[in-house]
Formats: sequence, C-alpha cells, structure tokens
Amino acid sequence: MTRTARVDPDANRTTVLGDGIAQIRLPMRGNPLRYVNAYVVEDDDGLTLIDCGWKTDDVLAALHEGLSQLGRSLGEIRRLLITHFHFDHYGLAGTLLRAGVPDLAMHAADWEIVQRIYRDPAAADRASDAWLERNGLRVEPEPEEESHRRRSELAQPTLLLEDDAAVGRLRAVWTPGHSPGHLCFLDERTGKLFSGDHILDPITPHVGIWFDFRGDPLGTYAESVRKVEARGATGVLPAHGEPFPDLARRCTELLAHQDVREEQVLRALDAAPATAADVARAIPWTRSDRPFEELPEPLQQFAVAETIAHLEYSLVRGLVTREAAATPILYTRLA
Repeated sequence: MTRTARVDPDANRTTVLGDGIAQIRLPMRGNPLRYVNAYVVEDDDGLTLIDCGWKTDDVLAALHEGLSQLGRSLGEIRRLLITHFHFDHYGLAGTLLRAGVPDLAMHAADWEIVQRIYRDPAAADRASDAWLERNGLRVEPEPEEESHRRRSELAQPTLLLEDDAAVGRLRAVWTPGHSPGHLCFLDERTGKLFSGDHILDPITPHVGIWFDFRGDPLGTYAESVRKVEARGATGVLPAHGEPFPDLARRCTELLAHQDVREEQVLRALDAAPATAADVARAIPWTRSDRPFEELPEPLQQFAVAETIAHLEYSLVRGLVTREAAATPILYTRLA
C-alpha cells in the first residue's frame, strides 16, 4: 500500500496510514456522520478488513473503489472483523461472504442480538417503538421499506471472538457498552487501537436502551473506557471521524462528559417524578446544545434511549427510583 490520499471522503476514499494499515471511508448517504471507516490491515496470511458499512450498492462500490486505490482487491481479504452489530458496521457482511471472503468474526453477545433482531425485523422495530412509548415518547411507525434494518442482513460468523483473542497481528479487546459485544482491536505491531464506536472524537458514542430489559450499559461503558485507557495505545483509529493520537486525553473527556450528563439528568428530576422523555426534553443535545424539540424525530428517539441509559445508571447507583409498573414509566430522584 503506497498511495496516499486526501482526508475529504468525497475526493478520495482512502488514506494510507503506514505500517500496513489503510483507511477506506464508506458512505452513509443521508446520515450527518457522512461515512464510516473500514480499515484494511496487512497481515502475514493476507488482508484483514475491520468493519464493512451498511448493505447498499454504493457502499459495495465504494469498498471496491477504495481497495482499487490501494492496488488491492476483494479477493485478497482473508477475514472480516466486526467491531459491533450495528448496520453501518455489519450490514455488508453477508454480501462479502457470498463474494468469497472466507472468515467473519464478531463477539458472541452481538451475534446473539443479531439473530434475535433478524428473525423478525418488523417485530423488533415494533418492540423498540413500544418501549420508547412506555418511556414517554410517541413514535410514528417507520415504513418497512425505509427501516434501517433493510440495510443489513443475518450473516453467520465463522468465528466468535472472546476478550483477548489473537487474530493475526491484532488482539481483540471486549468493550461492552455501545453494544453488548463491542470489540476494539489492538494492533500489537504498532500499539494503535481500532476503536470502533467505543472511543470517538469529537462526538460521544451513543449508549442507549432501546428495548425492555434491565441492565446498566452506561456503567458498563465507563468500565470499558477505563479498560482501553489502561492498554496505553499509541493512537486511535475510530469508526467515525479521523484517527487521533491521544487515547488517554479522550477517555478522560468521555468520562467527564458522562458525569456532566448525569448531573443534568438528576436536576431534571428535582421538581417531580418524570419519564425519560420528560428528562430528555429538559436537557441540551448535540455538541451545539440544541433543545430536544429542534432535533429531527430519529435523533429524538436516540436522545430518549440515551436518557433511559443514564436513568438506569443512576438507579443502579441508588440515586433514583423507578416505577416500572406505571404507564408511562416514572423515575424519582432520591434525596
């Protein structure tokens, strides 16, 4: 891999990062993030591809184009590693397996979720909508032909990776939070961390609760941030945005942001018990501190799911109580 490229994804899809690593930006049409990064890693037995974008023709064409700019082809990819099951990372996996990529690897926890969702994607959408409504947000059902689940499909992995598993020059680091089976990959040759959606800069990863279950993904996420910080990576290669050098700095910022958000959530409960949607309406969103009402409807759903995660984190820590039997579900701040 010798060709260099500009950062602008509309000008050139690839950037050669050195040490046998290249970045290919795959389009996310209509999404403010614009693109997701796939990374190509040279290993002793061929190429490893980390993440693959969602299942659309333009993404497949962009992947072929990016490989061609590197003087490579799809036939040289030995394995596809999935950081997590979300459709912009896993969606094209089935297409690539049918095209001849031999191996697909992900964490067992995310494979379990994928199987549950794709047995009946429409039912999964209905369950998610009903859960948000129980938490105070009225959701207009999305037409089936527009569902984001159409941008992915069930693709069975050939390998389920556990924490600390070696995959060629890479080592899997299990980092649950953004998803239960999220994996980062540490390059043992360079010390760089392929961070998926676990560590992003300047945006913060989404940690939300989208279905009716009891758990603490936000607390788990904080533990996972500390876990990767302790690995002392020499640089971060994220799934969204551009590579950056200072892992410790970004981990500190992400944990500080979580503390600030927790205080905002608790203050929103000072006056009276409230639903997650009520709390979400009372706090600012995005890096520009936009009011909830100004968010597009899909982002309002993300905001409420994220607020539920913060409230459950506060519940586990004994700062709030939850009236789960109420309709809608109400949270109360404890003195």
